[in-house]
Amino acid sequence: MSQVFTLLLWTWLMASSFIVSGFIIDYASPIATSAFRFFLACLIVLCALIVNWRKKKLEIRNEFKILFASRNRLFHYVVISGSLVGFFVGLFIALQSTTPLNTSVLYTLVPLFGVFIARVWLREALPWLRVLGFLIGSCGAILVLFSTQGIEGFAWHSGDLLFIGACFLLALHIVSVQKWGRSLDALPGAFMIMLFGSLWLLPIALLWGDLGQVKWHASGFWFYGLYLTVFTTLFTFVLQQRLVMTAGASRLLAFSYIIPVWVALSVAITNVRLSSLFDWGFMAGLLCLCIALFLIDGNTKKVTLSYGSNSVTK
Repeated sequence: MSQVFTLLLWTWLMASSFIVSGFIIDYASPIATSAFRFFLACLIVLCALIVNWRKKKLEIRNEFKILFASRNRLFHYVVISGSLVGFFVGLFIALQSTTPLNTSVLYTLVPLFGVFIARVWLREALPWLRVLGFLIGSCGAILVLFSTQGIEGFAWHSGDLLFIGACFLLALHIVSVQKWGRSLDALPGAFMIMLFGSLWLLPIALLWGDLGQVKWHASGFWFYGLYLTVFTTLFTFVLQQRLVMTAGASRLLAFSYIIPVWVALSVAITNVRLSSLFDWGFMAGLLCLCIALFLIDGNTKKVTLSYGSNSVTK
């Protein structure tokens, strides 16, 4: 039960990220905001790591040497962070030639991509009921989005193909954490992701982040920026690290279908339109999501993952 609560908390934080990111755009470009989030979160988790090591009476310099000793681990986290940064950059570029509604709908492809990557790369067993669950989940999430945002504005745009590629990178990020993230605990793992993510974003922000236009003096920038950094970057990364290791990538991807529901609830409460939540489309979508989670969750408890010559049953 605690794992389900943690999964729901992760989805709520992810949903709030989409909402708050829309507020901070008046103060900084999306790329500049992402770089700010990664850099600040990296500093915070670094301080937390040092405090943790000191409490355990460990030699800090030695712990850093251990953390960066393995070339394979460094390569793994370069890929893990790069795929995540690629998703954000792809999203920002895509939004220049598509709509938020389109990106919301296409985002429902992430779990399906994750299932495909896990099957091909991790050789994860793929019961047909679980596949059906993911398909129903995508349909349910789309119904929720259309019922709350309207289907009238949905049409194919040139940026949609790019965002589909970005969604594939996000799915790759989640599955690669399951594949390679077992060598580190949640906190050092999150630090490595944010560190290499910051290094990926540094040249991108310098070239295309419009840093000169950032309203550093505005209180709104710091309010929304700190929320995005602490709650939707730092907390979500740590939670995601733990959940992928304990619940598995498939279960995490399945629960990501709930993100549109949290967004719809937030919009309805903010605009005092709770009656929209009783729309037939929203209720049908919610029912589909419940069925999808039942099918996926019931078929992920005994999944054999193959890692070369080793296998793990989850």
